[in-house]
Amino acid sequence: MPFCRPAKFFAGVFALSIILTLSCYASPRDKKTVQAQAHYMMGLFYEHQEKLDEAIAEYKDALRLEKDISSIHLRLASVFIRKADTTKAIQELEEAKRLDPEGLEAGLMLALLYSTQDSSDKANKEYEEVLKRAAQKEPKNIYILKSLAALYYQQKKFENAIEMYSLILTLEKDNYEAIFLLGSLLEESGKRKEAIEKFKETLTLNPEYPDALNSLGYVYAEEGVNLAEAEELIRKALLADPDNGAYIDSLGWVYFKMSLIDKAIEYLEKASALLSDPVIFDHLGDAYFKKGISDKALRSWEKSLSLDAEQQKVKEKLEKLK
Repeated sequence: MPFCRPAKFFAGVFALSIILTLSCYASPRDKKTVQAQAHYMMGLFYEHQEKLDEAIAEYKDALRLEKDISSIHLRLASVFIRKADTTKAIQELEEAKRLDPEGLEAGLMLALLYSTQDSSDKANKEYEEVLKRAAQKEPKNIYILKSLAALYYQQKKFENAIEMYSLILTLEKDNYEAIFLLGSLLEESGKRKEAIEKFKETLTLNPEYPDALNSLGYVYAEEGVNLAEAEELIRKALLADPDNGAYIDSLGWVYFKMSLIDKAIEYLEKASALLSDPVIFDHLGDAYFKKGISDKALRSWEKSLSLDAEQQKVKEKLEKLK
């Protein structure tokens, strides 16, 4: 017999007395279930009263009678979380998942717990499982698909994320945010020509979308093409968000590509003051180096590496400079 969590707590002694009275007329098997329900309701009652140890005792009594009810394990886990006993909470949530593999709540609670423990890999694994099951249950739910795509992006599973955004666009072909994010993923994957087309498509649907304006301008700068247009696009993005460090960095990078080094340094220094980002400090190092200010170039590249130690190109620049 399923145990439901009520929307509003209303259990009390009167309700419990009715349950226990009914158990007197039930078969032995039904009596066991009714008694388990009584303990479960009493657990809810104690939980509501902030008597957490008493609530735990009641939930455990319920499990002794009906051990395979996932909702009891979920309630027990929630009490352990409130008592900051994460080890026991995780044990109960794992059991709830085992008993109800199609359910979402246990996995989501596990993901939240792992994220508070800095166990990002475990948290991401749980989030991914939850979102996959949710997407199977609601394959046309755009919010779920977007969440899964964002998780794949965070995990750097770019092909999976591209697949998700492509699926979203089969459901909503004019979803300009999905088109833009698909373009961003293509750019991140090194497919710049395809990315440019997606950014242009985004701006056709929403000409004022600042992220798309900035991204298209930045890709042009990276490619060293259409630099006058790139400047115009990024300045338009900055009208919408004048203190955006990423946009200011893009504009500084355009000026670097135009060989306007003093102007590039002006904007890149402003960007670095607003946003501590490895790419910005890499750009600033390049500008200082081209200006002949080697000591500042050195410090900027070292700062860039301190923010992201995996940048091979920045390491090579530092080695050459030293």
